[in-house]
Amino acid sequence: MKNQDELFTATTTWFHVFKDMIDNGDLAKLDGSAIKCYLVIKAYTNFSTGRAWPGLELIAEKAGLSVSQVKRSLKTLEEFNYITKEKTGRNNNYTLREKVSILDAEGKQHAVATWDYIPTGVSEAMADLKNVMLTGELAGAKIVHIEHLHLNLNMQLNQGGDGHVQFNEADIAKLPKKMQEMLDRMRMEK
Repeated sequence: MKNQDELFTATTTWFHVFKDMIDNGDLAKLDGSAIKCYLVIKAYTNFSTGRAWPGLELIAEKAGLSVSQVKRSLKTLEEFNYITKEKTGRNNNYTLREKVSILDAEGKQHAVATWDYIPTGVSEAMADLKNVMLTGELAGAKIVHIEHLHLNLNMQLNQGGDGHVQFNEADIAKLPKKMQEMLDRMRMEK
């Protein structure tokens, strides 16, 4: 017989979903099966490592889907860059990815910042992103990877060291001041 403390225990861990998934339109583009799979994987994510390894059958059972639906949904989640999947023996290991849109002055998506979802490091990742955006120091980013930043940097270096850098002035003006200064220094060096 179980003692009373064992009868009244509850799992009180939780996870978050960034509102940006809704605001950037991804939620509307993902079908319900993909969202269910995402939530199940997120629920099984190790809070310290960010890795999850629920089997296809477990995801199917918890999400109320068939295994074939789960397989299709996992491909969709990979295409949308919400998970990465790595085969280890006969098992899949998943790493969930966080995505946050970086908006320009008009409120349009200018770039997308992504990082591996490690629950214990979410606050650190957001601080890292904020620091990059305020200082313009991309080299200082420890966690966050910024994709789709619309800068047209074209460097062609050959053995003679002759190269050129091409900038799109409209995009440069949208960057933080320190980043603009760094790119201006690069332009002056060439």
